[in-house]
Amino acid sequence: MRSRPTNGPTQPNSTRRALITYLPLGVVAGIFGSILTGAFRFLRPVVAAESDNWIDVLPLTELSGASPITASITTENTAGWSVTTEQHRVYVLPGTNNQVLSAVCPHEGCEVSWESQVNKFSCPCHESFFAADGSKISGPARRGLDPLPTRVQDGKLQVQYRSFENNSRERITRT
Repeated sequence: MRSRPTNGPTQPNSTRRALITYLPLGVVAGIFGSILTGAFRFLRPVVAAESDNWIDVLPLTELSGASPITASITTENTAGWSVTTEQHRVYVLPGTNNQVLSAVCPHEGCEVSWESQVNKFSCPCHESFFAADGSKISGPARRGLDPLPTRVQDGKLQVQYRSFENNSRERITRT
């Protein structure tokens, strides 16, 4: 019988062994990295420059008369990477240098309405009443309607929409 020549025991390829070892580690690291990146983007605080949030309300040519004018504005709300749009109603007071009032009752946050026959704002939820200038007349609200910052730009009245804490005497802006 003839014996076969042997070259010794075969050595496993070290490159293949390293690939088999490190490939699952790389996949696991990629998964955890993706999860951590998403969590960081979702949880980080969003800082918005309020001076850049000017929203067109109405052209100046539409602002006349003594009664409040109802307008609807659209704002963007950013939470993490989610951006939603919200509609808000405001009242423009042409007789008071185009002051803009929030339509949100400062008591519990219901939306007030203008009653032209009695010349006042009323809240349907808890019967708070406000004068034509937004000052409190009666009811459980602890302050008048909240005025919003305004400016005139390119022939249009613009406003910076703010949300205020409910049921307090002071106007505390929500962040």
